[in-house]
Amino acid sequence: MNYFLKYSCLVLAVLLMEGGLVAAQTKTKKMLVIGVDGIINTAIDYAATPGIGVLRSNGSYSMSGYGGVPAYTSSGWSTMLTGVSADKHGVTVNGSFSGNNFGQYPSVVGRLKSALSSLVVASVVRTPEINTLLNSAADQKFQFATDEEVYNKSVELLKQADMGAVFVQFSSPADIGEEVGFQLRQAQYVLAIQKIDQYVAGLHAAIESRSDYANEDWDIFLASTRGGTESGVPQSTTLEEINVPIIFSGAEMDKKELIGTSLAPRENADNILTINQAASGDKTYVRIPIKNTPLQGMNKFTIEFWLKAGANSSDPSIMGDKDWDSGGNPGFTICRSGSTWKINFANQKTERYDIGSSKTLEDGNWHHIAVVFDKTKLCTTYQDGEKVNESVLTYKDADNMASPFDYICLAQEGTQRYSGGAPNWAGSFNEVRIWTDVLSAETLRNYMYLRNIENSNHPNKASLNLYLKLDEVRGTIIKDYSGKGHDGELVGPATERHPYYPIGLTDVAVNILSHFGIRPDAGWGLEGSVLKSNVPYRLFKVQR
Repeated sequence: MNYFLKYSCLVLAVLLMEGGLVAAQTKTKKMLVIGVDGIINTAIDYAATPGIGVLRSNGSYSMSGYGGVPAYTSSGWSTMLTGVSADKHGVTVNGSFSGNNFGQYPSVVGRLKSALSSLVVASVVRTPEINTLLNSAADQKFQFATDEEVYNKSVELLKQADMGAVFVQFSSPADIGEEVGFQLRQAQYVLAIQKIDQYVAGLHAAIESRSDYANEDWDIFLASTRGGTESGVPQSTTLEEINVPIIFSGAEMDKKELIGTSLAPRENADNILTINQAASGDKTYVRIPIKNTPLQGMNKFTIEFWLKAGANSSDPSIMGDKDWDSGGNPGFTICRSGSTWKINFANQKTERYDIGSSKTLEDGNWHHIAVVFDKTKLCTTYQDGEKVNESVLTYKDADNMASPFDYICLAQEGTQRYSGGAPNWAGSFNEVRIWTDVLSAETLRNYMYLRNIENSNHPNKASLNLYLKLDEVRGTIIKDYSGKGHDGELVGPATERHPYYPIGLTDVAVNILSHFGIRPDAGWGLEGSVLKSNVPYRLFKVQR
């Protein structure tokens, strides 16, 4: 009898649990997507934004998400709604959707309607092309001249009993920023952000006032489609424009700020490679074979990459192909020099140059490093797009710059055994590029933030001989995307891989689909990752 009672209670408990699960699953999925043009990544924390704060407390978010390059309103909306970056969707001109590839990469609105034809979708925007070119499949489409009109219509639609998804565009922060600059010291700009916050709170309240709200499962996504410059003049490639706040708020989301260094690397994402110093003393580095390639003994080159220095001492090689035991040995090395860096190179007659940077490197931040070398003319060094040093060179055409070693290494030099700062340089790499040509300062600045450079209109693309994106999530092969086949090899035990950006505009579309239970087809080419916390496998960890 006791056994019967015990197992009866157990069965009842399981049924109650399953019943609760069924009840939870029968809630009707709903969605509100708010795209705002022109919120810089520091604005939400600076301004009074309690309405947005509610979304943050109930979701996964980052104030430094990746908006993409170029950073325009037109390209930002295209990226957010298609789920692919500009090199795929084709929108790269400010204020224009010309050149779009929406036939191959349609808006998530069209995908929703194809999968769930009965879902009622509305789109309320300032920019008419969003409705005519991207959200044309929406059941109800409205375009207004002001944010206030957009807000009022959106509240009305959110109270509509059968409404399933509403897409909303606000643009006043961009309008004000272009007039006075995207500056927190400009009261007009801060007030524009706070007005957006009032709209967000009002839309949220409209959802919660719905008569059947208790039986509905709402997600609210908020994203800035691009930031802006202090001057207000668009440049499309600055950090102020690229870094944007993105918030995914909903019951299935982890309630945490997303921190890149706490996340696992993601497929089809911009990942980074971090090289540490192994406690065992074993060296860890990447080596790229250069024997009998244009990368050996270069007479002209531009080397550029992003790096974030770790804890180092002495003068370890950050990148090089020479024996760094002596600066007079032939070849080159980019190495640590105090808290900054320098390049050393020499020909086979031991005629050497050392050209340093005056800017700190070891400040815990990411920096873009570039060296432009023309053997018989000039060598110029850049940091974060600005020239930091240059030297006139006196080499002759006949001078041989080739190192006797057959590898260019990251975090080591050509011998692969340099012990200064042992066992190797420690830090993170991203977007390593070597061009066998002299790039102009303007070209460096225009393309330093651009990913997938092999698909771009870069003017020197023909001379790109090494392009390591470092996006691999596993394994020891480091793929060269230059098309020249110069794949690298990861050697040693002490590495980590993380996404460079914890979240991006390309993540919006795939998470909208996920909320409605739609599994993207691999053939769609979507670039985003699902951030739901209740998927059967964890796609990321969050800092606790």
